[in-house]
Amino acid sequence: MCKTTMILKMQGYWAVGSGKGGGKEVDSRIDRDADGLPYIPGKMLKGLIKDACLRLEKTGSKKYNFVKNVFGGQEDNKSNGLNRTATLSGKIYISDARLSPAIRQKLKEKTDLKDNLTRSIYSTAINNETGTADEQSLRGYEVAVPMELYAVMECECEKEIFDSIKIAAKKLVYTVGSHKSRGLGEVVIEFKDEV
Repeated sequence: MCKTTMILKMQGYWAVGSGKGGGKEVDSRIDRDADGLPYIPGKMLKGLIKDACLRLEKTGSKKYNFVKNVFGGQEDNKSNGLNRTATLSGKIYISDARLSPAIRQKLKEKTDLKDNLTRSIYSTAINNETGTADEQSLRGYEVAVPMELYAVMECECEKEIFDSIKIAAKKLVYTVGSHKSRGLGEVVIEFKDEV
């Protein structure tokens, strides 16, 4: 079993949300964990890293021919009697990315500091003919401020494959979350291996 800590260095505002509205203040809120803190679901991270590995596989790199075996997917083999909806289980696990335990503890002690982790930003559509804002086009989004988040990544695979997964994540995962086309979610990913 290979294991590492994934460090997500969020470079600017970011938003991971379920699409739930925020009443009259903002149109969409970010997801929060049980302690009311912003986080990134492991399932989202796994999907982004799988996509990075798939892109490298599609370039013809034999180094990345493990994607379906490691991440899981639809079974191709009809000879074993499985139907078209049969799937292969993945061998990789990625936890939710959260603030460090030390910062989480400090925020439990001083709950008023949690308000400093988010901001509200607004945008509106501009009418090309008049150069003014379109009526009722103002949209508000809750975003999280830049921070470092930590997740655990484990895989039942060879070290060479695990290292290839880390390379794909570091080189090809640039953004996380929603509103990426508006410049949100820029991330730098690093890994700290277990010793």
